[in-house]
Amino acid sequence: MTTEPPLETPPDSQEPEMEPLPKWVAAAIGAVLVVMAGLAVYTGMRYRESSAFTSIVKPRRSPVPAPTPAPPGEPQPGASLVYPGDDASNTPNANAPLPGRSRADISGGGTGGLQTTLRLTARRGMMLKVTPPEAMVYVNDLAIGTAQQFSTQDQVYDFPQPGSYTIRISAQGFRDRQFIVTVADSAKTEVVKLEANLVKEQV
Repeated sequence: MTTEPPLETPPDSQEPEMEPLPKWVAAAIGAVLVVMAGLAVYTGMRYRESSAFTSIVKPRRSPVPAPTPAPPGEPQPGASLVYPGDDASNTPNANAPLPGRSRADISGGGTGGLQTTLRLTARRGMMLKVTPPEAMVYVNDLAIGTAQQFSTQDQVYDFPQPGSYTIRISAQGFRDRQFIVTVADSAKTEVVKLEANLVKEQV
């Protein structure tokens, strides 16, 4: 009985061995991936912060007739921060809404100078940007605090109810500035921003 010798694979049919890639190729691929990830994060942040995107996603708040009561221990809407109290004695009363479309009233003259009163509207409250920031703020002649206490979105002054409010900003050595804010559901602005640079009194 004869045994056949095992078949030998021809030299040409063997798979050639792959040469390893140079180290710089792997480093280049890693750098490209890092750059792509950074671009993805950057463009995502730009898209999220763009005004067009936020105006589409952020819903417009519906008008509210009056601010909701504050939690226990917090000042009520319209409450004075200068004269805190548990009752409504430190809250200004609303005046009747002013008629007409006038945006400014000019009065005074002579040695006292002209007094300009801007008329604005809001659905809920007001913010203040005043120089000097320690100027006292009066709402319908009730001192509510200093201007710097109502200078950010977290420190908005909430009007207690619809109606008109006379805002007077006063600081020693400076001329007073005055605004009239009418609070109404139909107002286009929810929180109106009052800006004033008080002028020093002439000595």
